[in-house]
Amino acid sequence: MRRPAQLALAALALACACGEPAAPEPGAAAIEAVPAIEAIDAIDVIDVIDAEAGTASAETGPEPDAGLELRIDPIVALPPTELPLTLLTTMRAEDPRDSAATIRNDDSGVIRQYRVGDPLAADATLAAVSKGVIQIQRPGDSESLAISPLSVELREGDVYYPDLVEPDDFVGVLAQGLQLPPGLNYVVKRPDSAYGTPPTIHAIQEAIRGYHQRNPGGPKIHVGDISRRGGGLFPPHLSHRHGRDVDVGYVLLGDEADEERFRAAGPHNLDVARSWALLSAFLAAGSVHYVFADYGLQRLLYEHAVAAGVGPERLAEVFQYPRGRHAPHGLVRHWRGHVNHFHVRFHE
Repeated sequence: MRRPAQLALAALALACACGEPAAPEPGAAAIEAVPAIEAIDAIDVIDVIDAEAGTASAETGPEPDAGLELRIDPIVALPPTELPLTLLTTMRAEDPRDSAATIRNDDSGVIRQYRVGDPLAADATLAAVSKGVIQIQRPGDSESLAISPLSVELREGDVYYPDLVEPDDFVGVLAQGLQLPPGLNYVVKRPDSAYGTPPTIHAIQEAIRGYHQRNPGGPKIHVGDISRRGGGLFPPHLSHRHGRDVDVGYVLLGDEADEERFRAAGPHNLDVARSWALLSAFLAAGSVHYVFADYGLQRLLYEHAVAAGVGPERLAEVFQYPRGRHAPHGLVRHWRGHVNHFHVRFHE
């Protein structure tokens, strides 16, 4: 007959088994979004497994020395991370290297799917994925991040653009950067922060040159930050780390057009025709990955493009508007903080 401790463990295993999702088809991934299990004494998660049958059981059976074994999930036993991350779902695959997790960066509001081996921060990597918990590898240390037992509220500023994210979005360096030189048709706001990859620097110059050829007599374009020399972390920016991002001021009306400082744009001061021409010149470069622009300004640019005869297919390709400010569609997407400039990310 089993001792009380063994029966308690078996009951716990049965309770956990009742909440398991149906087994996936062979080769398919299993997606879980389950609350983390609170610690029970010194053991976090315990499975009672019949080593021969490979199944959990609460039935009366042989003593442990006849095949009963205890297994503790080693990831759950790791200390919890202090990184500002929220784990939303885990997805385990037949090959552990193909497992993934959906995580929100609480500082940036970016929600994206990470695969094993992807960087989560400058010094942190997703090392392993288990049910409802992940392992984070940091220099000389391993940490855990579990799905919260409480409901997670998505915030108005949270952004989930799964088609735009890249593994090095929030890490990276600029190995062979060039500084954007002064130009006749543009102003570089901070030359010390205007280093980019050679293709990026060339694309910026070509876009502005093409814009001024088609719009002579307009004000100079204001070019903001690209990257620091050598790239890397660039507060307060979330990106701008590897020389492929650039901030560009909208073309404004009146005296504000010549102000070097980025000014908030709106119906009262946005030169819609010239701003659309400038944005079009960047898109024409052919190497644009995406553009971030305020959703309200997208509406003004979209309406102007419609009046200018741009076709429905091109409009749908370019703009997120009018599908909603969180819709994962269009080269131009909404992101908070882009009412006074637009942000262009170029492909490698």
